[in-house]
Amino acid sequence: ILFVSAGVASRGGAKSTEAGTNVVTTPETPVVGVLIPSFSPTPSRSGSPTPNPTVPPTYNPTGESPTYLPSGNPIAAPTTIAPTTFPSPDPSSAPSFEPSQNPSRGPSYAPSTTPTIKASFLPSSSPTLSPTAKPTMPGKYFEMKKAAEYVSGNDAFNSTSTAQSLAFHWLYFEGNPSSNIYEFFEQYAVAVVFFSLTRARMRSVGGNYGLAQDDFTSRREVCGWSGLRCAYNYTSEMSHVTEIKLAGKELTGTIPSEIRFLPYLTRLDLSDNEIVGTIPEDLYFLRRLRHLYLNNNHLEGTISDKLDNLNGAEHIYLGQNDLTGTLPSNIGTNRPNEWRMFSVYNNSLSGSIPSGMRLRNAYVLDFSRNQFSGHLPANIEQSEYSKLRLLYLDRNQFTGTIPPYLSQLRKLKGLFLNDNALVGGIPSEINDDEKLNLLTLRLQNNRLTEPVPDSICELDVTRGEYELVELGVDCVICKGCSACKGRCY
Repeated sequence: ILFVSAGVASRGGAKSTEAGTNVVTTPETPVVGVLIPSFSPTPSRSGSPTPNPTVPPTYNPTGESPTYLPSGNPIAAPTTIAPTTFPSPDPSSAPSFEPSQNPSRGPSYAPSTTPTIKASFLPSSSPTLSPTAKPTMPGKYFEMKKAAEYVSGNDAFNSTSTAQSLAFHWLYFEGNPSSNIYEFFEQYAVAVVFFSLTRARMRSVGGNYGLAQDDFTSRREVCGWSGLRCAYNYTSEMSHVTEIKLAGKELTGTIPSEIRFLPYLTRLDLSDNEIVGTIPEDLYFLRRLRHLYLNNNHLEGTISDKLDNLNGAEHIYLGQNDLTGTLPSNIGTNRPNEWRMFSVYNNSLSGSIPSGMRLRNAYVLDFSRNQFSGHLPANIEQSEYSKLRLLYLDRNQFTGTIPPYLSQLRKLKGLFLNDNALVGGIPSEINDDEKLNLLTLRLQNNRLTEPVPDSICELDVTRGEYELVELGVDCVICKGCSACKGRCY
């Protein structure tokens, strides 16, 4: 009984050497392994199997498969590599697979008298691929764009030069977008903020569309950008944008509405730049915001009554812009307010300062250099502003008299009422606590007519008992007061 174990030898023959003797496998004849029946093997020194066994095989035909029990290890046929495809029984016939008529590349599989199966099917040279159409974007591209459209709306992508389109394509082609949808929202939103405030434009990157890198986008991770800080949440396993600090970076453009999708933002500092446009309503939904610095820009429009939503903030600086309108009347009225410093310095705000405003934790209030008018706010008194240190109401259009409660704020260190249209005199009743704390009192360039009272003059620091360093009044009302003598206006 014969059993095919090796197949067809490779073209050209295979040689092996044992003890200096060559064994040649015949290339024209298929190599056939023979299962040797029971016998006492007498191996040849040449390594070839014994042509005739010394003991005839034991064979009992029974109708079942015969059993071969060799008495020793059979002499194996010469080792060959098994082909991956078996040839047909008739070597002269064609192989079982049919090659194409004109293959573009790869080896030829034309049949021969003895089929040849090569071990490798790699082409001899690298194929040249020159697609005529632009490659189709993968599914991930459209999934990311759908998420970006959820944040910005479809119209934001009508042009490739919008901040939204620039941010999205940077994130896809050059960034490292997160597979977590909420983390992706923050990555995309902060990228829109950066591109909205800079003048980055599109460039070609390896045939794709990417973005010119700058100091902000020089790293693939947005949390590694200059001026940006993130915090990792081990519970959600997400990184959240917590701070944007870009003061004095010569930024232009506008603050985009996408900033609303940075819910963990605690500090936003865009001061001392050239930012234009309005303060977006979406900014007032950042409930975790503690520090907001938008001062010294070119922001326009009004201050929304949603500003009160930032009741947990500590510092809010909106000064040195082009804001108009009035102050919201609901500040601090709907919920406890934590504001410590609130400044609208040097804008074009008008109207009166709302009497219902409640800022009980305020240390500094700056309403100076605007167009506020009417009487001084009636509620700035000890019971409502017990922590107040500095109050700036100068360079406005206030009229009327100086209310006596301003001289009873126990921790007040500086009161600035100069350059208004106030009349009357300086309140003479001042409590002992304020006497000890007051450092600066500016009242010049008003229409005051009554002389400075002695209770104010005795606060002069040069007397060695109190701390009043500066008393600014018009010379017509100084009249020998040592605190203002030689330093009046």
